[in-house]
Amino acid sequence: MTGPLDSVEALLPPDHGIIIVAGAAADFLADPFSGRVPLCTAGDDILYLMSASGSYHCARVVLEAWAAAPPDDRRDADAQQQVTLALSDGTVHVSGMLEFRASPVLTLGPPGRYHAQVSVTGRAELRRIEAQPGHPIPIMDAERFLVRFWAADN
Repeated sequence: MTGPLDSVEALLPPDHGIIIVAGAAADFLADPFSGRVPLCTAGDDILYLMSASGSYHCARVVLEAWAAAPPDDRRDADAQQQVTLALSDGTVHVSGMLEFRASPVLTLGPPGRYHAQVSVTGRAELRRIEAQPGHPIPIMDAERFLVRFWAADN
């Protein structure tokens, strides 16, 4: 295995600290975090990514399709978490709070269950920039999410 089959990306501000990766039939979860704030949480056709900051910044989100589980090469990640979700048509995209597509659609495969490995980098850099008086607004591209998807039966 050499790398992802395909990828898409977006640069957008988290809304209330959340970035959404949506499938075709995405709808908000009633209580996605139930008291604790993980790196991510998933439901059918929806994946929530949690930003480290509520400040006005634009985070980069890269979505990748893999034929099988990707290599464990994210040692530089600030945090990493894996979840499983059902996708009604096997596609995902980065969404602006389910109001608009912030990335092209990424086709993963047929409808079914998929694993998502979420890694984030740049959180310390984001906090360092935020702490500086007169920092740029918005802070651009400091926090970066990488979401790798592969079929749950692989």
